Amino acid sequence: MKKSKYLVPILILALFLFFLWRYNVFGKLPEIFENLNLKFVSVSLMLYALTYYFRALRFSTIFPSISVPEMMAVMSVHTFFNNVLPFRSGEASFPIILKKLFGIETHASSTALLFVRFLDLLSLSAIFTVSVFAVAFQNKKLIWFSLLIIIFLLAAFWLTVKLLNKLKFKFSIITAVLTFAGTFISFEKVARLLLYSLTTWLVKFASFYFILKGGGLNLSYSQTVFASTFGELTTILPIHSFAGFGTYEAGIVGGLKLLGLNAPYALTVAFYFHLILLLMSGVLAALGWVYLMKRHKNYAE
Repeated sequence: MKKSKYLVPILILALFLFFLWRYNVFGKLPEIFENLNLKFVSVSLMLYALTYYFRALRFSTIFPSISVPEMMAVMSVHTFFNNVLPFRSGEASFPIILKKLFGIETHASSTALLFVRFLDLLSLSAIFTVSVFAVAFQNKKLIWFSLLIIIFLLAAFWLTVKLLNKLKFKFSIITAVLTFAGTFISFEKVARLLLYSLTTWLVKFASFYFILKGGGLNLSYSQTVFASTFGELTTILPIHSFAGFGTYEAGIVGGLKLLGLNAPYALTVAFYFHLILLLMSGVLAALGWVYLMKRHKNYAE
């Protein structure tokens, strides 16, 4: 049983490697890295690090006993695990770290994480909706697709509200999140957390913009949001590969194809984009881990 749970990620990874071979991505990728604009990639790294600051502000607002620098380090490690582990299993690292290093009870940190993820979903939906309209104005052929996305988002939001109201007393986790939102934090704090979430995504997409620009792909900011959101959404799929290889690229390729890029080039760009993203995430996670271990020497020993 334990071995079988890895079967799907292995199959996805094998299929992904086949498409990389089929479209000669390994032959085209060196050209992107040879012409890589390190200035743009460096800007991207700084912006990506800045997203950890705004993420940290959210949780430091909820847990004021943890300083923003420490929470930034936690975010860097947590994000890396989320990026490399399948099925969003990296989410478990957040309550574990907060429990071991800061004594925050697991139920409190897990509930806070779920609530923040809900705010992330609202923020991402709002930013993506604006990008959809912007892209549709630039490419009239996408108007029909844009309208379908808007209808889907509105229907999904309406259905989510209905389900929460119907199931809030049947599932303890839903009750816990709603109770947390209603009593643990004030309306002012919720507004502040939502603002931090919006800023996090805006900065994150700016980082993505410079990753693509560094690789030679000149998309507008709205086009970057449009294409990369498809990749971001694959991270919540129940079917996910190791480090998201294959599934994440499929989302990016889908977005780039809608913008008019051909499949072979779109796949090469998506693979480059994913590699840079994982590299930046890994570097920041290593720095964050070192910082946490120095701040909490007793745990390190």
